[in-house]
Amino acid sequence: MSSSSTEPGAEVVAQAPRGFLSVDRGGLVRLAVALAFGVAALLSPSIGSTSAHFTDNPQVAITFVVTPTPTPTVTPAPAPSQPS
Repeated sequence: MSSSSTEPGAEVVAQAPRGFLSVDRGGLVRLAVALAFGVAALLSPSIGSTSAHFTDNPQVAITFVVTPTPTPTVTPAPAPSQPS
């Protein structure tokens, strides 16, 4: 009977602890961008706000013209004929 620790190729490779900046840089960049957007969203109301100022007041004339519709005429229906 053999132990797995005595089999060839089963050596444990010692790894040095990873430093903070040696981790996935893309994840750190995404985290930094998300935090920057969050800080900007929290600070923007205290910094100032924007609004629209309408400086001119042009007057626009609108004319509605409604033409009368013709009154329908009622034509009398012919009297039903009497059977003989």
